[in-house]
Amino acid sequence: MVKNAPDKEEVENFWSEIYGKEVQHNAEAHWIKNQYQQNPSMEWKLVCEKDVTEAQRTTLNWKAPG
Repeated sequence: MVKNAPDKEEVENFWSEIYGKEVQHNAEAHWIKNQYQQNPSMEWKLVCEKDVTEAQRTTLNWKAPG
């Protein structure tokens, strides 16, 4: 349990250090080429609230563990 939550500035600084920097990966790595071959049509798709609502509507919560 968190007793003292960080303020907004601390959280933004923390995550910007991780996700705010552009990184170049080894595009020639064998596993990257393998993934492109297995998933050639993977494209970014923006997920909106409507998509989430529709997915939840078809989910059966009585099948949850416990």
